[in-house]
Amino acid sequence: MRLIRPHLNEITADTAVNVAQDDGPHVPAELAALREAFRQADKPTRRALVPHLRPTEIEFAGIHMYVDPRDNYTDRRIWLDGHPPEMRSLTALMERIEGRNALIFDIGANCGAFAVPLGLAAGPGSRVIAFEPNPVMIGRLGHNIALNNLGHVIRIEGCAIAGAPGEAMLHLRRGNHGQSALEPIFAAPATDATLVPLRPLSDFLGTAEAHEVTVLKIDIEGGEDAALAPLLAQGAECGFLPEAMLIETAHARHWQGDLIGRITACGYAPVFEAEGNTLFVRQGRG
Repeated sequence: MRLIRPHLNEITADTAVNVAQDDGPHVPAELAALREAFRQADKPTRRALVPHLRPTEIEFAGIHMYVDPRDNYTDRRIWLDGHPPEMRSLTALMERIEGRNALIFDIGANCGAFAVPLGLAAGPGSRVIAFEPNPVMIGRLGHNIALNNLGHVIRIEGCAIAGAPGEAMLHLRRGNHGQSALEPIFAAPATDATLVPLRPLSDFLGTAEAHEVTVLKIDIEGGEDAALAPLLAQGAECGFLPEAMLIETAHARHWQGDLIGRITACGYAPVFEAEGNTLFVRQGRG
């Protein structure tokens, strides 16, 4: 059933829910007005509006992203702002690989907000390995890879990175698939869980020497130390480590060990910090 729409200039927080529920197509100007109303709305109104928002395709800097703002924070920010929410971090990492033959590990790939732009920016011969165990986000990530014709560059690994191979329960959060985690760290309880495979990152290092540069991005909701500790220990022995690592450090208080101490002991130094992330670069490398 179609609802009576307010004039574009009259879309407010109070009328936004009605506009979102309208089953007619949203013209670009109407979508922009709906976004602005969402920005201005209070939290209760936003919560009421979110289930009625529509999946859509967003284009920025020549990159195409299919997003569903109803069930994932990263998608919702792309829908609202027209670009990924961590642009400064993405740009800092992109500057390391642009035009170069790069091997890129994206651990916690979500909808592809890092993997897709990095895959487009990297030079010929590059490979992006995108790790995403959440079944819903695997599908969305694959769709965004196809939208940008990157099937020959980005490979999805539907597993979680851990110290040893095995299986574990991935805890899911309703309304934000990006906060799925092996060890839930948020006050709100997980709403569901699913069994996912575990693999160590060392299983994927075999082709690293064929690339000019190797970089890593990891954002797995507090599990960064468990995922990276074996890599750092192995690298200290055999000498191979990524030239640069962008790590979500916002949840460092949940780490079981001194991950930053291990990183700096392997010759890395922090060169950038923003948006809850820190970029570490090996001294004399990258």
